[in-house]
Amino acid sequence: MGYQPALATAFEEQVRKLGLDLRTCAKSKELRLWCECNKDRCYIPEWLLAQWNLSVDPDVRIERYTLVA
Repeated sequence: MGYQPALATAFEEQVRKLGLDLRTCAKSKELRLWCECNKDRCYIPEWLLAQWNLSVDPDVRIERYTLVA
């Protein structure tokens, strides 16, 4: 079995697309909007959800596609 690199999460892809890092994530309006739209479907770090006072609804059905800004 060969080594398989881990795939980036949709959150990580969005952070990269916006040119952010861990220090700048919480200040990004664009990232917050994306997280508000995708928080029930995509992984978002708990520390960021807490900082923005966002809660996740675990009963939301996961769709095949996510909103990409």
